[in-house]
Amino acid sequence: MPTIFSKLWIPVAASFGLQIAAGAIFVPLKNERYFDLIGTSGHIISAGISLYGPSLYRHLDSGHSLTTYKIPPLLSFSPRQLVVTAVFSLWAGRLAWFLSRRIKAEGRDSRFDDIKQSPTRFFAAWFIQGAWVAIVGLPIWLNNAIPLRSIRPWGPMDAALLGLVVLSLGGEALADAQKSQWRKEKKEGKHTEKFIQRGLWSLSRHPNYVGEALFQTSVFALACRSLLAPSIPWQAPVLGALAPLFTYTLLRYYDSCLLALDESL
Repeated sequence: MPTIFSKLWIPVAASFGLQIAAGAIFVPLKNERYFDLIGTSGHIISAGISLYGPSLYRHLDSGHSLTTYKIPPLLSFSPRQLVVTAVFSLWAGRLAWFLSRRIKAEGRDSRFDDIKQSPTRFFAAWFIQGAWVAIVGLPIWLNNAIPLRSIRPWGPMDAALLGLVVLSLGGEALADAQKSQWRKEKKEGKHTEKFIQRGLWSLSRHPNYVGEALFQTSVFALACRSLLAPSIPWQAPVLGALAPLFTYTLLRYYDSCLLALDESL
C-alpha cells in the first residue's frame, strides 16, 4: 500500500528532471537568462503534480489505464490542501514574474558571468536549483499526500498562520519593488547611494530575505498542522522542516556557494 513518502517520488523526479533538461539545453548555449524562470516554474509544476498525484496513484492501483484518468474537481480536496498549494504557487508565480522582469532589464545575470563559461560549473548550478525546488516543496507535497481523513479541519490558528503568509509575501514583494525602483533611479542618475536605505530597507539589511524565510516557515506551519496527526509518521514533519531550514541556509550562503562553485570546479 502506498504511503505518503512513496507519493513523493514523482514531484521529486519532476523537480530535478525539469532543471536537468533545461541545463542540457542552456549549458551548451551559455545562456542564464531563463535560469530563475525555470526554477520558479518548477515549484508550480511540482506543486500541481503533488496535488493531483495521489488520485492518479489510486486510479492506477485500481487497475485502470492512464487514458481513463479524469482530473478530480477542486472540491474533492481539503481546504488546507488547496490553500497551501495556492499560496505556494502564488509565491512562485510572483517570484517568476519579478525575476523575469529583472533579468530582462539587466540583460544578464552577473552571478553567472564566469560560471557559465564552464559546462561543469554551469550544469552543477542547474542541479543545485533542482535540489532547491525539491526541498522547498516538501511541506506542500507531504500535505497533499495525506489521506483526507487525516487532514486537520481549518481553525483559528490556521487563519492566523495564513495572515502571516500574506504578510510575509506582501513584505517580500514590497521590498523587491523598492529595490527595483532604487536601482532604476540610480541608473537615471537621481542618486549615488551605494546601499539602499529607504522603506523596508531602512529596517533590515535584507527585508526581502526576511519575508522569504518567514513565508517558508509559515507555509510549513500550515502544512505541519496535519503532519502532526497521530496517524502520520513522525518523520513527515521532520522532513517538511527541511524547507524553512534549507531556505535560511540558501539565503545566508547562496552567493558564497556560487563563488565556491566558481573557484573549486
